[in-house]
Amino acid sequence: MNSSTPQRSMILGAQVMNYGSAEAAWRWPGSDSRTYLNPDTWAETAHVAESGKFHFLFIADHAAVREDLTHQKPSATIDPIVVVSHVIDHTERIGVVLTQSTTFNFPYTVARQLKALDLLSGGRIGWNAVTTNDPTIAANFGVPVADRATRYERAHEFVQLVQALWGSWGPDALKLDTEAGVFADASEIRPIDLGGRHVASRGPLPIPPSPQGQPILFQAGGGAEALAFAARYASGVYSMATDIETGREHRRALQDAATRAGRAPEDVKLFMGAFTTVADSTEEALARREALLRLSATPLSTKVRQLSALVGLDIPASGLREPLPAQDRALLRPAPYQLHSKKAVRLLEEGRSPYEVILRGITDFHTTFLGSPEEIADEMQELFEADACDGFVITPDVVSDGLPAFAEKVVPVLQRRGLFHEDYESATLRGHFGAPHQYGRDIAGAGCGTKWNA
Repeated sequence: MNSSTPQRSMILGAQVMNYGSAEAAWRWPGSDSRTYLNPDTWAETAHVAESGKFHFLFIADHAAVREDLTHQKPSATIDPIVVVSHVIDHTERIGVVLTQSTTFNFPYTVARQLKALDLLSGGRIGWNAVTTNDPTIAANFGVPVADRATRYERAHEFVQLVQALWGSWGPDALKLDTEAGVFADASEIRPIDLGGRHVASRGPLPIPPSPQGQPILFQAGGGAEALAFAARYASGVYSMATDIETGREHRRALQDAATRAGRAPEDVKLFMGAFTTVADSTEEALARREALLRLSATPLSTKVRQLSALVGLDIPASGLREPLPAQDRALLRPAPYQLHSKKAVRLLEEGRSPYEVILRGITDFHTTFLGSPEEIADEMQELFEADACDGFVITPDVVSDGLPAFAEKVVPVLQRRGLFHEDYESATLRGHFGAPHQYGRDIAGAGCGTKWNA
């Protein structure tokens, strides 16, 4: 497009969940049931995303068993560090954002592992810093869950220590002067010797900077504490927003908070999570989702109860495939503070059957895009151009064929519309985001050898 002002372009991530977002993805015909254990599948998934010019892979984590593994797949990978170590060896340009907890880790361990991955990947690593509050995870580490204020206080200390450690090897310290016998300038590799109420570290790290300096940060979570945390440190935020209204609200709040924190508001990008089902038509997409639902271990009655709670009406199990009677539609009310409740009411009021509304993903966590490539691109374009987000984290219903379908069919539509880049403009994740350079962190003016209290 010819314009003096470049058109805003969306940023896309692909979330790497085992098999896909659908509960029964592991049973889908053509899906390798051994995907969870097969490193070649991880590499192939990354390759597909890279061929579709996705900016990054997003790897969530949950350090505990939370599913009934009798019939359900684990949602988390075997270990993010291990998976990413393999993925970066089989990709060249796509970034990788992986989750590490600030609650059940040590700053030095996280700083060392992530900076090593960043260096070996050529500057393509991002850190999704989370303040874990799940008691099943806490039990695996033998400690209780701290209150929210304490967890975020620790998170602030943790991130600042990690970033200080990342900068403890001076940017020009590496010399590799074989003639003079000088490996590095040791005067530029200095301990940080910092500690707060919750964490401390001496340093330094024995790792020089990557081409992007250091990993960028992501944040996922809600509430005032999470907003302030993201505004101060994050380049990307994985939002719970599901529509234009909630997306705009979160994005404006995030930009305002970033400004108050002394950052440029455009330096913090907001991403909307999206489950996708790509087909040649809406009807074929609904048929695919119905087939996946039939393979699911979760009873349909459970989803009917969830839908009932969203719309304030006890929907009977009989007649699910027919539109609600007029007298019932008049009683529909969106549940306050519940994801998708307004959309659920709207679809039922339009005459969609409760069964179709369930197939459309109303009871799922993220918003669902389903239908033809053009229909999915329409929804993404509407949200993006309404400033409800800066991009999306795409999770296909089934990774094995759903991710290739998105990359091969939806991405070209977005590109033709000028909404998505044709190719990578940068070799680093920081470059993909247009994030400013950062290396290390000056903590309240503290120099090396100074004790710091957050």
